[in-house]
Amino acid sequence: MMNCTQCRENLIAYVEGLLEERQRLECESHLDACPACRAERDAVSALQRRLIASGKARKTASMGQAVMNRILTVQSRTYGRKIMIRSITRWGMGVGGVAAAAAVVVAMLFWATPNGQAKAGEVLAKGAQAASNLTGIHIKARLRTLPADNFAHISAEGELVPIEIWKEFSGDHRWRINKPGRMIVMDGQSTTMLIEPSRVAVKVPRPTQGSFDTGWLHEFANIGMSMSNALTSALADKWDLRLTHEKGPDGRPQQVVTVEARSGLPEGDYVKNKFFMDADTRRVYRFDAQSGRLEDIKVYLHAQGGDVLIFEVQQLEYNPTIDPSVFTLELPEDVVWYKEPEKLPDNEKYSKMTPEQAARAFFEACAKEDWEEARNFYGPLNESTKKNLGGLEIIKIAESFGSAGYSGRYVPYEIKLRDGSAKKHNLALRNDNAARRYVVDGGI
Repeated sequence: MMNCTQCRENLIAYVEGLLEERQRLECESHLDACPACRAERDAVSALQRRLIASGKARKTASMGQAVMNRILTVQSRTYGRKIMIRSITRWGMGVGGVAAAAAVVVAMLFWATPNGQAKAGEVLAKGAQAASNLTGIHIKARLRTLPADNFAHISAEGELVPIEIWKEFSGDHRWRINKPGRMIVMDGQSTTMLIEPSRVAVKVPRPTQGSFDTGWLHEFANIGMSMSNALTSALADKWDLRLTHEKGPDGRPQQVVTVEARSGLPEGDYVKNKFFMDADTRRVYRFDAQSGRLEDIKVYLHAQGGDVLIFEVQQLEYNPTIDPSVFTLELPEDVVWYKEPEKLPDNEKYSKMTPEQAARAFFEACAKEDWEEARNFYGPLNESTKKNLGGLEIIKIAESFGSAGYSGRYVPYEIKLRDGSAKKHNLALRNDNAARRYVVDGGI
């Protein structure tokens, strides 16, 4: 059965009727069980109907279905994570198609927005065109986050940790992304993530272009996609664009486009500003004034205490020669593989649990060191996790709450660990799986 990430990768193709029968049925099964993904599907469908009914849409559609798909994808917004194409090449949307889409949106910007916006849009479109003939890219960057956390997690108080991206735009469209404690490789056949030091691995048995919350990084790596996304968001979501003219470190003239990106999440939502795609940010793109080629990216989080640099590109290498070994992931011999939750012999008992009941049952199993029972809620359980949670004492389990950016529930908890230290956090649980039971998704 599809999970949320896989379903959202396929939403555009589902709405357009392009999925194979098996994928269509899997997508429908997930949509039946997941309100968040249904909301995104409805938003895409509604936008498609509006675009088809407008003269602008007919003009856009004449450029080909791939361009229409791109604009549908980036313009569609709901509360929650952005709908983005994570498998552009799979649906025939290459870098040239993205550049064409950008040109269309610039024309729409001239029609719908002040001239300053359109001038900045021209620079973004030129940047998309300058990147349209790339065969690959290598990026070294830094992200303000926790080293081994989710690829999309950000923290205004965290340290800037290194992130490295290798990506091909031809052949098998292989890619690799590294950060301390996590690495992902798509070798053209499958996509595998390794999490250290727990030595947990997760595998998607097919090629992807944005698995494990790396879609936003792929957007920056696919430069044309990043430019097109900024343009369509300026039009559909009223993101502000601003153009200035400056000089680079070597004295060459640069065109600088500043994009005020808004997540769409309401103030006070729990996940707002915790993940890159759910954050309000100021994105600064620097282009060579003559060639139009992107030279630098910096992203600032609009935090309560003021803007904080959360992402910066330190090295941007176009058309690099990438050693084939980069796209090979060496796994430790004692790797533990993550598996999607499956139905249990007594699954009905678990599927009837509320999020609060599931959280309590999980922690009670850890307290008793009943690891077989704990695995019904969280897996895989490695020795490090057992050592950390074994023998804990439950202090408090509070009422769960939701987020517009997350399809599951958060359960506030307070526990005392065996070493006497206390831990207070929110346990993330979701039940959009084949077993329809709540399992732990994070927050430990």
